[in-house]
Amino acid sequence: MTDPTPDRAHRTPETARLAALLQKREPGVQICGISGPGGVGKSYLLRHVEGSLDLDALGWLRLSIDGSNEQSRGDFFGLINGQLAKRSLPPPAVTGDDYFPQVRRVASIHRALVQAVAAELQDRAKSSQAPEAVKAAALALLQAGQRLNKALPKTAEYVNLRRVNLHDGSVAKTLDEAWELVQRLDALRESTALPGPLRDALGMTYKARVRTDLYNVTADALITDLSAALWGYRKQDWWRITHQPIPHRDRLLLILDDFEALAPTLEEFLVGALIPKLAEAPFQTLLIILGRDDLEAMHPAWGQHCRRYIKDQIRLAPFSRADAHELMASAGVPEARRDDMFEMTQGFPFLLGLLIDGLGEEGASSALFLRKFFDRTTRWMTAEEREWLIRICYLDAVNLDSLKPLFPDVDVERVQSWFEREASIRDPAATQFQVRPLIREKVLRYQEVRAPSRHRELYALAHQGRLPPEAPAT
Repeated sequence: MTDPTPDRAHRTPETARLAALLQKREPGVQICGISGPGGVGKSYLLRHVEGSLDLDALGWLRLSIDGSNEQSRGDFFGLINGQLAKRSLPPPAVTGDDYFPQVRRVASIHRALVQAVAAELQDRAKSSQAPEAVKAAALALLQAGQRLNKALPKTAEYVNLRRVNLHDGSVAKTLDEAWELVQRLDALRESTALPGPLRDALGMTYKARVRTDLYNVTADALITDLSAALWGYRKQDWWRITHQPIPHRDRLLLILDDFEALAPTLEEFLVGALIPKLAEAPFQTLLIILGRDDLEAMHPAWGQHCRRYIKDQIRLAPFSRADAHELMASAGVPEARRDDMFEMTQGFPFLLGLLIDGLGEEGASSALFLRKFFDRTTRWMTAEEREWLIRICYLDAVNLDSLKPLFPDVDVERVQSWFEREASIRDPAATQFQVRPLIREKVLRYQEVRAPSRHRELYALAHQGRLPPEAPAT
């Protein structure tokens, strides 16, 4: 097996470390974190290493979950049943065969429970005094898998608010009321009127486990399906529907991209249920997690329960001047422009790539390029965070005082804290908190082209009534 082609733009040491993990055979589960601010090149590094190796010859079955879709982040089975356990796998898997029948069964039971809850909430609508926000929060909790997991305390402080898409000031009260409402629903109560053997025969015991222990039931189903695909029939699965192994596949490569967006919905499931079961599975698993923070910095559970499985934590930083020059040279950027482009981007691969694209047929000032720049800069943000970025770009300095005119109805502490943590858009060289110059320039120009009246309004709010200067002709 040949190693990936070494060059500075592909980060030779990090490339070698990741390639070594992919080529090593070791039983159980191994975890590799790839961390760094948004746009530093985490996905690019992974794609480069994967493209440089023959994953088919190495026996990997590659499955992935991507957190870039804002709509699916809070949907537990949207991620597990929709992205991870795909209904169609690439060859040599058999076309048309579903390799995840046990996952489908759990997802179907969960879906029926959520539908029953929705119907019961609707039936109770006339007599219930619960506000619509409380009912919506109750359904969101269920869809995210929150209620259907034993040992979860009833506390709004525990629930990650991004998981249920609640941001207003009364969120704690709303969640607590939703929790109380969920506890009273008939659809989620376990009936014990029938004898145990009959309940087993009717599948009621399994359904009860889905109600109370969703994470472990789902993890068991995944292990059963994956064992059949990668290793073969297990004696303990004699009563379950399984399938023939996939030829020449005996290892699982599991990729979780944009993990800070996935963590509110998946972190507890991974740490408490799936990873321990993968460690005991008959096939090897390499779990690669791409996120902005190191795993142990994200949640103490990673260090407490999974440290023995974490084999490497690859931390990426912006390119040095020499590395950036090599990348620009390989892309055909004229030598006279390389220093300026490095200063504008401060070596951030993502921004360098956008500028290099801008030198192409569209041009860095075209409306189409500006839209592409904005979309790619904000692709990992929520709709609320995108709006925050737009407004923040009108400020020379970002602080609690300067934010107030632009955010009259928002808790500016939340906005300031968010910005301070967003290394991909914050200027690290500045003596005050401010947006990276290149990002600020392009976002403001995009707003001027797209919404001129709003652009003037926001500029005036940020600059005490002054109007923006006329943009130069392009």
